[in-house]
Amino acid sequence: MGEKDVPRVLVFSAHAADFSSRAGGTICKYARWGAQVRVVALTLGERSESGGLYAGGAKPALAEVKEIRREEAAQAAAVLGVELCVLDWGDLSFDFSLERVKRLAEEIRAFRPDVLLTHHGPDPVSVDHDTTWRLAGRAVQMAGAVGLESDLPPVRGPQMFLFEATIPLTEVEGFTPDTYVDITDVWQVKLEALGAFRRAQEFLVPWYTEVAERRGFQARRLSGCPDILYAEAFERVLPWVGDRLPL
Repeated sequence: MGEKDVPRVLVFSAHAADFSSRAGGTICKYARWGAQVRVVALTLGERSESGGLYAGGAKPALAEVKEIRREEAAQAAAVLGVELCVLDWGDLSFDFSLERVKRLAEEIRAFRPDVLLTHHGPDPVSVDHDTTWRLAGRAVQMAGAVGLESDLPPVRGPQMFLFEATIPLTEVEGFTPDTYVDITDVWQVKLEALGAFRRAQEFLVPWYTEVAERRGFQARRLSGCPDILYAEAFERVLPWVGDRLPL
């Protein structure tokens, strides 16, 4: 991939670890190709995704949990080579609102991404994943509105790709992957990024190793390429348009 072909990649992640677990290999590859990659974490996952910090009946202060999660996310982002912004809207507490849509639309207008990665929806298992999906879709539309009250100019909507829904029920929730990215060459980097969350979510490494191996198996069968050991899967939102079939 040449430098002129490298897109600007924006990620809307509901929780602190989602960008690493679901798309860490893909965004790492783009960062290594010279792309600008910006991750916006809507929350730190301090309530629903920090089980390790509450183990054994521990009751740490919410501020303490948030600080640990913030440190973990920053470490993972540094490992992957991507920029991180944390909005801290409150795990299990933020909802769909016009104000939040406008905030994400401003992110889109300011960054001007070619590609937007975010959660699959609807996601009945995780309210935060589902709300993030709804906010992202509306924000893309609003970012392109010429009459929006903003100091930033409108932008053409980026290509949207939705990553895995809530493991292990992705297919049950309607996730139908149609795009696979071979992450074999950056697999160890993704593992290191997932390891950054060991205090709060130690299970991420074994869980997402299994997912990456399963997606790798599918990618091998689909492509006929025997060298794909690990892959990440996505579902396209918009159809392909080009001067030839995407073969």
